[in-house]
Amino acid sequence: MKIVICQKMFFFLIPSVLSATLLNAQIASWSFDNTLSGMGSASSIAGNASLGSTIASGGAFNGGTVYYGGGNWPMGGIDLNAYLEFSITPSAGNTLTISSLAMQIRRSTTGSSGAGPNTWSLRSSLDAYATDIASGVLTANSSPATIATLGVAFMNLPSKITFRLYGYNATISSGGLNRFVYDNIVANGSTILPVVFDYFKVKSIGQTADISWQVGGEGNLLSLKIERASDGVNFQSIKQFNGDVLEHTTSFEYSDELNHPSGNYEYRIQLISTDGHISYSAIQTISFAIENSFQLQAINTGNGNIVSFRVNTEIAGNYIFSLYNLNGNRVAVKNAWMGIGSQAIQLDNRPLKSGIYILLGENGNQKTSTKIIVL
Repeated sequence: MKIVICQKMFFFLIPSVLSATLLNAQIASWSFDNTLSGMGSASSIAGNASLGSTIASGGAFNGGTVYYGGGNWPMGGIDLNAYLEFSITPSAGNTLTISSLAMQIRRSTTGSSGAGPNTWSLRSSLDAYATDIASGVLTANSSPATIATLGVAFMNLPSKITFRLYGYNATISSGGLNRFVYDNIVANGSTILPVVFDYFKVKSIGQTADISWQVGGEGNLLSLKIERASDGVNFQSIKQFNGDVLEHTTSFEYSDELNHPSGNYEYRIQLISTDGHISYSAIQTISFAIENSFQLQAINTGNGNIVSFRVNTEIAGNYIFSLYNLNGNRVAVKNAWMGIGSQAIQLDNRPLKSGIYILLGENGNQKTSTKIIVL
């Protein structure tokens, strides 16, 4: 999927189609036709198959069409050095999703009733080969292919993964050889260039946050969200894009036109792919400083015993009014709940000396001041 999105009033600048994530596409294979080399895809590399140290000396091709490991498969439980190993690596910048492995595997057909391991187990480097992904019984027939279905742990892998196919519980019948035989092994899934941010910008214009970004890469998006926080931690979704918008565009613009209190705000973009993978953009921080929603006006200078002023408010709330002399000392203070509109306020002050004073009004983060002259 190659994405280019431009969305404001749903105007698509550069249409393009998101290619499907094909989870049943062949991404790697090993034919064992006189070679241990694997075949990858345009965006994946298949490593050479190899045998573990316990049975490495017993490896050989039979008729140029199958490969086997023979001689030392354990008669009891798993020997951690008795396995066939193969690996897949995504190309640079891509991620790897493996949905299943199809394996044509069997015991040896020699002897009166076949010979070799009776049980197989598949493990991987994701957990250092600690647990079985799948296991089953080996017979003398390699058809139909044995299918190992892989789970969500094998989605969106950013780097090389190695598989080991163990054989154990071996038996050797009369005239038989202790062999684990391999024909075609095919890995199905997808390799994609994941969605990445070409750019992500946020700038403040007045009381609006103008947000723009562009994503590129390959992969299907289920949804895209703009998230905002005022503390850098608790992000909330403020806009979501789904469906046709994501299928036709990759460059976005959005204006967050809410009335913000003054302070810092953080923005980020959340991407959710169709296979459930969640990723985020870097966080962009902007600041809002809004004009005061109230004004102060001295009514009269009084005689030093009464200081009055008028308050014009646009937001109801608790206001604090402080009177300071020119030395910076607060000489009077009053708390008052103010409704919206114009109100006259009188300070509860002691007699004041003649001179100039500063009246400071505060409402949350908003502050304004005016001069008061006492005669």
